[in-house]
Amino acid sequence: ATQARRQPGSTFKLFVYLAALEEGWEPEDPISNQPIEQGSYRPGNSGGRYSDFITLEDAFAQSSNVAAVRLLGEVGSDRVIEVAQDFGITAPMPEGDPSLALGTTTVTLLQLTAAYGGVAANRFPVQPRALPVEEHGWLGRLWDWLFNRPDSLSSYEHGAIEQMLRAAVNRGTGRAAVLQAANSGKTGTTQDNRDALFVGYSGDLVV
Repeated sequence: ATQARRQPGSTFKLFVYLAALEEGWEPEDPISNQPIEQGSYRPGNSGGRYSDFITLEDAFAQSSNVAAVRLLGEVGSDRVIEVAQDFGITAPMPEGDPSLALGTTTVTLLQLTAAYGGVAANRFPVQPRALPVEEHGWLGRLWDWLFNRPDSLSSYEHGAIEQMLRAAVNRGTGRAAVLQAANSGKTGTTQDNRDALFVGYSGDLVV
């Protein structure tokens, strides 16, 4: 969890969609969900499920690979990398690689979960710690406020990404994770299910 680097698979799509929201896209906006038939990289959707168009929310919930790759092309890999780094991902991420949208870079599970924790709290980056941090005095708090303030999403961006994370659980690939309490999250798998992940949160618990 703390050292081994694994491919996050579609859990990485979080950063693609966050970048799109910051660029002005909305969950109801359509994007092509047809097979990619040009270029050397031609990912497919699980189960061969395609359609002419799909909304961003449905594409996220159903984990459409072709929609995520197209969205990466629309917002630019450099912007997606910047968003991932804002949320604490430090692993090398190649620019211009369309497979980045599908989580082919490698991260630790702790870092990936902390990034989702940043969405849950809308304060990022989250720095995971094994022990509570000693409270600062007023001077330390002032210093942190001036120079170490965490970032946050706008209320619209945060509401929109949580809407899509809930859709993934309520009616998408994360349905097995539904709880009686409201919860949000995203699945991610790699080839042949070598890695199969779910990262999500409910209340103040992130797993």
